[in-house]
Amino acid sequence: MSQKTSGLSKANLDPAKAKAACRKLAAQNRNHLAASQTDAATLLATHAEQLVDRFGKGIYAAYFPIRSELSPLDLMARLAGLGCATALPITPAEGQPLRFHRWAVGDRLDDGPYGTKQPPADQPLCRPDVILAPMLAFDAAGWRLGYGGGFYDRTLAVLSGAGHHLSVIGIAYDGQKLDKIPVGPYDMPLDAVLCPTGLFTPVPSQN
Repeated sequence: MSQKTSGLSKANLDPAKAKAACRKLAAQNRNHLAASQTDAATLLATHAEQLVDRFGKGIYAAYFPIRSELSPLDLMARLAGLGCATALPITPAEGQPLRFHRWAVGDRLDDGPYGTKQPPADQPLCRPDVILAPMLAFDAAGWRLGYGGGFYDRTLAVLSGAGHHLSVIGIAYDGQKLDKIPVGPYDMPLDAVLCPTGLFTPVPSQN
């Protein structure tokens, strides 16, 4: 189900201002979806085998859900049961990339910034093969609307610059799909989006 961007994509705004306006509406929309689709995390986990078939067994790094984010924890547990390793990020200081540490569902968590939970810093560092990323919204071309901190874009740039190949999959409710996401110069499109109804493959924009 595609939500309208209320003309934001057509507004004469720079990407930063357009994203800020879009975030407010996208956050409200996600709050509504989270309240009305209480079985979404369970449905999401049923697609673990499809993820492994397409992206292989390796290290899958996800996130501990906050606010109205769709929880990937059931999915992580199912991936672990299929033989994949799992990890979570530690949120760094502003301007720095994320660091990923091995973590499995049920392991200890420490308090992190912005109300997050994260693995203890003494857990093994790792480079994920697949990142499962939270978001406020996405579009058909695979562009992701995040929170504005730039953590994921910065992290992907660092890992790619070091020659590490990885795939990035957005985790979202189906209703988080917008007509068009405002795009900035440093944004990177997603390889796929996993929703409760299944895996969505982006179609690159012809613009």
